[in-house]
Formats: sequence, C-alpha cells, structure tokens
Amino acid sequence: MAALERVTLDRAGVAEILKSAEFDAIIRELAKKVGEIARSGGHRVTSGEPLPIDVYSDPNRDRAGWTVAIRHPAGVGMEARYGVLARAAGSSGLEVNGGAQPGDET
Repeated sequence: MAALERVTLDRAGVAEILKSAEFDAIIRELAKKVGEIARSGGHRVTSGEPLPIDVYSDPNRDRAGWTVAIRHPAGVGMEARYGVLARAAGSSGLEVNGGAQPGDET
C-alpha cells in the first residue's frame, strides 16, 4: 500500500475564497434560482396572495452568504407540508440534509 501524504489546509486561502466577490456572485445566483423555483410552485396564503419567498444577503458573516426564506406565518406550515424550499433547493442541484422531507417515512 502506498504511503499517504499529509494534506495541509490553507485556512487563510479558503477564507479569502469564501469572502470573494466571485464566490458571492455564484452563491447569489444559486439563491435566486432556488427562490424562482420555489415561487413557481404557485403556493398561496389564506388571503389568496402568493406565498412570499425572499432572497436576501446575510451581511454580517465571515463568508458570502445568501438566504432564501418564507417570511410569513404560513411559511413553517408550507415547508412542513410541501417542502417548498427543500424541493426548490433539490431541484437546483443542492443536496438537502437535515429534517424530514415530505414523503419520508416517520
């Protein structure tokens, strides 16, 4: 068996990448895509208005950060019942981990 070589992580280099404008642009576009897919589901709140799905920057972070959120009281129920954001993220090519997904066995 060949000897394993030691790998050293360049933490400063990784931090520089995570804070870069290029990385921020990639994450922003992916967040926008997730938001668009989630909105295209046509979910509505009790009043008949479309379910509000927001995409916004997380400014006080140590890296580029964007959030896709349902800022509405119905958001938790919509996510629990339909997986609005989880499905949109999965459709965007993201791997969704944590929490039960609609259709999962309990």
